[in-house]
Amino acid sequence: MGESHKTVKKNFETEMWVDGQKMPLNHFVQETIANVIVGFSKTLKGLDSAPEKIEVKIKKLSKSFDVDAHTYP
Repeated sequence: MGESHKTVKKNFETEMWVDGQKMPLNHFVQETIANVIVGFSKTLKGLDSAPEKIEVKIKKLSKSFDVDAHTYP
């Protein structure tokens, strides 16, 4: 009984680093992360065309605090 593998198009090169360590991401996860962030960025005001490169940094705060969700920093 042979295994069949489905091929998918690779549209993005996606990397994820956690605390300085590059995380291994298969093609499906790379495409999923990229599509979510690209799709989200297209809805933001001020973006005139589809982006070529997006950089996202997420830093956990030492203490959480309340903010107004409808204002910009």
